[in-house]
Amino acid sequence: MADEDRGYRYGAPPTPTADYSQLNQGLGEPTGSNPGGGTAFPGRVPGESRQAYNAWWEEYSPDIQPWIDANPGREDEFMGLAWTWRNNPTRLRDEVLKAGFAVPASPDSGGGRRGGGGGGGGATKEQQYASAEAAVRNRAGMLGITFDDAAIMSIAKTVVDASWSSDQLDDYLVPAAQSTNQAGVITATVNQVQQLAARQLLKVSDATAREWAARVASGEMDLDGVQSLLQAQAVQRYGWAASQISQGIGVRDLLLPTRDRIADELEMNPEEIDLMDEQWLGMVQTADANGQIRAATDSEAIMRARQRAEWANTRKAGDLAANTVMTIRNYFGG
Repeated sequence: MADEDRGYRYGAPPTPTADYSQLNQGLGEPTGSNPGGGTAFPGRVPGESRQAYNAWWEEYSPDIQPWIDANPGREDEFMGLAWTWRNNPTRLRDEVLKAGFAVPASPDSGGGRRGGGGGGGGATKEQQYASAEAAVRNRAGMLGITFDDAAIMSIAKTVVDASWSSDQLDDYLVPAAQSTNQAGVITATVNQVQQLAARQLLKVSDATAREWAARVASGEMDLDGVQSLLQAQAVQRYGWAASQISQGIGVRDLLLPTRDRIADELEMNPEEIDLMDEQWLGMVQTADANGQIRAATDSEAIMRARQRAEWANTRKAGDLAANTVMTIRNYFGG
């Protein structure tokens, strides 16, 4: 069998129980060519070449090595996870947290934008860890993340030992929360972002809303910044309302009276008319003689409402038809 096909699937036991240097005998891999030394290839599976494996580790070992150093005795287990999920950082983070790995000290530990996340004063280490565990658990809960006790303890230990600030803790937790659907700051902010967008009659994808929500949760931006972004987009799309938008007025609010006029003409509940739907948006806007888009007048909106098939079944349409017939009869003296 060729060397290229003699990789193995590493089972990642809680603690090393095997002599990993024996698992790939015959591959002829020089000692020391992999992080941690030896001739093992944690995480490598058949079909994955040792050359590609080594090339990846040479590139990413500066990022991975601090984790290996922080978890003595679990080097091969971490290497196996890192290789297995190398193309899925979010899954790798989740797997590392679930496995309870110790978090390495941040390169800028000791700094802080909002004050420390753990520890303090004359408290004992045990008291600092307990306080940090409570802080981590509370913040994770607010973000909508669920960790087991081992993961909470591991993160709390790092918060205390590395003197993490609250912002550093958020920098670590927020990416894991971005994809959650559990109630918390992220999902609440996603809803707020989409509401702000709807007020300007703009559609924001769930992915974009979640990205902005994560940045709000981490303190990188705030909802005022999100609102400014949406207002700028609204000005580009609804230039006729630029002045009002700059004053903080939503495009939807500007067009609601026209929507209500259409609903009245069609004898509909106004809430049934979704201005995000192009068929209705086209009725509350119009193009002038120069092709410039502007808000439709009431008479223009009414005319368009009466051109819809639904209008023929309204009471108003029936009354208008009856009045027309009566007018014709009267004209001819009938």
